[in-house]
Amino acid sequence: MECFDGMNKKLTSCVFNRPETVQESWPLCARRTHTWPVESKESLDGRMQACSRGEDLSEDDLPKGPELCDMGSCKSMEELRTENANFKMLYDAQQQLIATLQAQLRVQEIDLDSMKQVNTWQEKALASLKDQVHTPSDDENRRLEDETKDSEQVETKSLEKLKSKLAKMSAESTLYREQADAQAMAALATSVRAGWKAACILPHESTLPSQTSVCPADRAEFSFVEWLFTRSLVRHRQARDPSLWCPTPRVKVRQVEKVENRTFLKRYAQRREELLEERAGHNCEALRDIKTFIGQSLQNRRSIEEVCRCSDTGVNLNEVLLFHGSPNGKINGILNGGFDPRYAGLGTGAMFGQGSYFAHNASKCFRYAGDSTTDPGGLRQSVLVVRALLGNPHYQQHMCPDRRMPPANTHSVVALTKAEGGCVDHREYVLYEKAAILPLYLIEFQHLPDCGCLMCCV
Repeated sequence: MECFDGMNKKLTSCVFNRPETVQESWPLCARRTHTWPVESKESLDGRMQACSRGEDLSEDDLPKGPELCDMGSCKSMEELRTENANFKMLYDAQQQLIATLQAQLRVQEIDLDSMKQVNTWQEKALASLKDQVHTPSDDENRRLEDETKDSEQVETKSLEKLKSKLAKMSAESTLYREQADAQAMAALATSVRAGWKAACILPHESTLPSQTSVCPADRAEFSFVEWLFTRSLVRHRQARDPSLWCPTPRVKVRQVEKVENRTFLKRYAQRREELLEERAGHNCEALRDIKTFIGQSLQNRRSIEEVCRCSDTGVNLNEVLLFHGSPNGKINGILNGGFDPRYAGLGTGAMFGQGSYFAHNASKCFRYAGDSTTDPGGLRQSVLVVRALLGNPHYQQHMCPDRRMPPANTHSVVALTKAEGGCVDHREYVLYEKAAILPLYLIEFQHLPDCGCLMCCV
């Protein structure tokens, strides 16, 4: 700051150390004027730089008083005033610069004080932390170890208690789930038995309409038909590559409709009476157990587990519930006039003669239920559930497309599987008389989006 004050004084003396009136100091003549001595720009710049560096100027360095000079080499008063104004502007700029530097210096001093305060606070905090951190003694170490052991023991006991409680809850949950499943199975079994009874016991003719009537089945019959349909689904070969097997179909039963027709019932009851008279009260040979190859896996199931038997009489006539698949147009014809073996094989072929074909696996009928509709939810199809009077069956191993009736002393043909020495993957049942078939239910079902059966993977 003292440097700035000295420089200010020197600049003031340099700029304004000139006489106010030159008339009184110097005499004038006719050929001379009172003018300030002309000074070179280099000399003036030198003095300014010396003043800015804070150097003392000698009298020789200061501008001299006015001298008498010639008109040609001296400056006029107007030029002197202009230079004086320029010097004043320079002085003002220097004053502003000095004020700016002083303000910056004050800010730096304030920042320095703040940094000192922060440093002091940090030193106090560090000292406080050092006071808090100390090396524990042996007694304290033992006490900490004891507390740690006690804490571990408490945690271990708590964990064991929690595990025991969790195991108890899991056992109770399993028990509740098993009880719920058992209750659901019992309810399903009750419903299935009720539906099975309704399907197996033939109604009285007077209770049925003369024309075919199709109406929604009641809850018990719906549960039974859904159970019968779902449990019969199995894997089948792919259509594109028969060496590969599709997964088990994933479908949902949408609707079950009951089929009633007085004519169908009278015709079936008459055929059954004829068979009873023919058998003279003796049972027919029970159906053989079923063997099936699915890929490399061999399945051996009892026939009663695969075929739903109807036993409303004291004589076994091998009356069973089977599935039949046909296009929608043909299903409508069946509902109106019943099954007619004369039209068998017109669209799909007849490997075992001119008869009506059925299966105990509902999924085998998917291929023949060709008139299917597709909606955003998945493929929809329909199959029929029928009551079939197999009587004494004939087991067929090879194809017989020319057959028109079963062999003597038999009433139906059962096509055996390859695992049984036959030529099909899953058993087929062929009937050659329309009176031996009684339509019972029409099932409408839908393939789920993740279904990969032989219909969904084509």
